[in-house]
Amino acid sequence: MEFTKEVKQRVFLIGLYTGKEKREEYERTVDELEHLSKTAGADVLGRFVQHLEKPNPATYIGKGKIAEIKTETKSKDIDTLIFNDNLSPAQAKNIARITNCNIVDRTELILDIFATHAQTKQAKMQVELAMLQYNYSKLRNLWQHFSRIEGGIGLRGPGETQIELDRREIKKKISILQRRIKDLDKISVVKRKKRSNLKNVSLIGYTNAGKTTLFNRITGEHLYVADQLFATLDSTTRAIQRNGEERIVISDTIGFIKKLPHTLVSSFHSTLLEVTEADLLLHVVDVSQPDFEQYIEAVNDVLQEIGADDKDILYVFNKLDMLKDTVKTKFVKKGLMMKYPASVFISAKYDENFEELFSLIFDYLSNIKREEVLHIPLEMKKLISFLKSQVEVLEKQIDKSNKEQILKVRIAKELSQKVRKQIDDYKFRQYINEE
Repeated sequence: MEFTKEVKQRVFLIGLYTGKEKREEYERTVDELEHLSKTAGADVLGRFVQHLEKPNPATYIGKGKIAEIKTETKSKDIDTLIFNDNLSPAQAKNIARITNCNIVDRTELILDIFATHAQTKQAKMQVELAMLQYNYSKLRNLWQHFSRIEGGIGLRGPGETQIELDRREIKKKISILQRRIKDLDKISVVKRKKRSNLKNVSLIGYTNAGKTTLFNRITGEHLYVADQLFATLDSTTRAIQRNGEERIVISDTIGFIKKLPHTLVSSFHSTLLEVTEADLLLHVVDVSQPDFEQYIEAVNDVLQEIGADDKDILYVFNKLDMLKDTVKTKFVKKGLMMKYPASVFISAKYDENFEELFSLIFDYLSNIKREEVLHIPLEMKKLISFLKSQVEVLEKQIDKSNKEQILKVRIAKELSQKVRKQIDDYKFRQYINEE
């Protein structure tokens, strides 16, 4: 995957407010678009948000607004227009023809950021696959209006050459990349199997919520941290052991975002397997953001898409240091603790409340239910009856020769230890009596 030279682009942000949400909420999505644009290396010089009930099928926004934007692009020498939603091929082509600007929609912007931040061979292939899949679905003559910017936003990664490929060539390359990624996936599966006997905790959350900072604090690592969206893309896993507790595995994963492109979700399937196979998810939330509850919903939407919405989640409300100690703040914290009982407030930056966080993690892991086979003497009728009524019994059979009830159960570690001790004590007493 080759990257063309980076060009500092002068851009306008374009949004369409349809009234389906509060105006201030929509403006915050444009704020996020600005953060995304700056992460991609753009120089944002202005924004235009038009109120329409529905998009114009030909130009997305109204023709009058397009004319206004065209005038402003000339006066401020604007290279690129970045839209807060995805555009159809016809809309992008029409807008480019009228304004003579590079046109980038939200998905293309996010794909571009992934392309610039991909470091490993696997991440680069996953991003390239997502780009090819997206362009395969939209095939259009992009080179006509991309000629002004060489290697600009939306063109990094495979770049202009991918656009000139016909459907057959793109499909062929998609197939090749999928095979290569599948080969790398096999290596990841082998690595996961080697640590299958350890409990796995995965950090998830909206991009820039502080997951990697928290990961570094927990593991003692020094992974790259930046005030950027999608600063890290690769899943990183480390084993830790603390204060005599059992050894566990901690995984840092890519950040999520509203309207995360489906092509990225599918391409990063192997990376997201850490989430789907985790015993516990730590959902890191930037509690200093006014829309953090919407961010929680956005993350939960992605969890549902990858089939991990049934996982147990501990909500970690991060950046406590950025909240002012006011009555309102205390009221918000109390409300969140009622809404999310499995939660903790921390500051990953300053190690605030880490003892409480670790305590919650290990308390939960100690109560995770796992499959075990118990050999119980038939004389222990009360114990057998208790287990059959209180524990999920998967299989049962009687061993007449050893006078035992054999139960395959799904049971919590702490209860299992108590049951086994009770069985061992009974067998020991029987042995003493026989002697």
